[in-house]
Amino acid sequence: MSIVKTENTQDPQLASLVGNLGELIRQARQKVLRAVDTVQVQTCWQIGRHIVEFEQEGARRAAYGKQLLATLAMVLTSEFGEGFDETNLRKMRLFYQAFPIRDALRLELSWTHYRKLLRVDSDMARKWYMDEAANQNWSSRALERQISTLYYERLLMSQDKSAVMTEAITNIQAMNDNPREFVRDPVMLEFLGLPDTGVILETELEQALIEQLQGFLLELGKGFAFIARQQRISTEGQRLLY
Repeated sequence: MSIVKTENTQDPQLASLVGNLGELIRQARQKVLRAVDTVQVQTCWQIGRHIVEFEQEGARRAAYGKQLLATLAMVLTSEFGEGFDETNLRKMRLFYQAFPIRDALRLELSWTHYRKLLRVDSDMARKWYMDEAANQNWSSRALERQISTLYYERLLMSQDKSAVMTEAITNIQAMNDNPREFVRDPVMLEFLGLPDTGVILETELEQALIEQLQGFLLELGKGFAFIARQQRISTEGQRLLY
C-alpha cells in the first residue's frame, strides 16, 4: 500500500484512509476488467450457438452454405471491428460445439484460454485442461505450454506422477507470467473495437476498458444482455448471465 507523501497525509489516520480508498478503487477496476473478460466468453459462446442453430435449420437455410460465415463477418466487422472476422466466427462456432453446456464453462478463463483449448481434440483432455487452468490460475501462455508439452497425456502414462507435476509447476513458475494478463491481450482489444491498440498505453487501456463496458453491452442488444450478480465476495468478482 503506497502513501501519498504530502503534508496532509502525514497524519497516520488520514494516510490509512487514503490507502484504503485507493485499494477499493483498484479492486473495483479489476472487477470491471474481469467482467469485460466474462462478457467476451459468454458472447462468443452465444454467437457460436446462434450460428450453429441457424445452420441446423436444414433446407431453408442451406442456400447460405459456406458463405454464411463470410457474410456474417463482412457485416459484423464493418460495425464492430476485426474481432468478428471469419476466422474468429469459425472459432466461436467451434467453441459452442466443443462446450455445448454453457454452465459447464469456467468463467475464470478468458476467451484466449478457450481458443487454445479448442486445439485439444480429446473431450476428456480438453475438460481437464480447462479445470486445471482455472484451478491453478494459469495464464493463457501457461495453458498453451501445458497443452503443447502433453502434460495431461504424460500424467496418465507416468508411473511417477509427482515428478511430472513438479516439473510442470517449475516450468510454469519460470515463465514469470502475471496471472490473467488479459488486459494486454490483443484478442480482447479487437473484440472491444478499441482504436490504435498497437500504441495505446496501459493506463489508457484500463480506462478505455472501463468506459467501453456499458456501451458495449448496450450495442449487443436484445439476446446478448447480461445481468451482473455477485459470485464470490472479493475473490471471484461478478458472474454475468444473460
